[in-house]
Amino acid sequence: MKKYLWAAILMVVALSVLSLPPILVVQAQDDVTCESCPMTVTNEAKEHLKVTDGSGAIHYVCCIGCALKTLKTYDTLHIETFCDYYGPNYAITADISQHGNVSVVNPSTALLLMGGGCTGNRVAYNQTAADALLADGFSEYTMLMMQQPLPANTNITTIPKRALTFAIINGEPVAPQSYLLPAIIAVVGLVIIAGAIVAYKKLRH
Repeated sequence: MKKYLWAAILMVVALSVLSLPPILVVQAQDDVTCESCPMTVTNEAKEHLKVTDGSGAIHYVCCIGCALKTLKTYDTLHIETFCDYYGPNYAITADISQHGNVSVVNPSTALLLMGGGCTGNRVAYNQTAADALLADGFSEYTMLMMQQPLPANTNITTIPKRALTFAIINGEPVAPQSYLLPAIIAVVGLVIIAGAIVAYKKLRH
């Protein structure tokens, strides 16, 4: 009876191990580090700022400044975001190519507020929104990590002008998401299952 119990335990352990890979993948997708700085990209940031390159690959960044920094590596970017003052109903898109040399922004009135760091970067739909952000620092639509006053030396510029600063290619290719660990765990789980089946067959004889 004990032998059968051990075989059953091995089977349960194997099934538990096999259930880990999808869990690990989900955790890896939820907890992502910005591609341009050490900050964590929250789910709120993923909703606020969507970035894809020319091949359609998604890139996770914490702010508009970090999004533009990826132009050091990627020739073409498509950026979708919205006004930090007016909110999601005021969408802003930018199609940038040739490492920042060519930019098409909608609306053309969109402005960037660069406050000297990730938490000080904002996107404004127009000059009125930019002035309001300068005065108030943020609105209810600004990401939580950025809900703070802006420094006095905050620079107002446009997306095309800022993108041009990254026209020189000096970045390294970004490593894709690694699924090696989940694959190893899956193999270990299959080996344990195979061992449990062999042990069970031996016990029956």
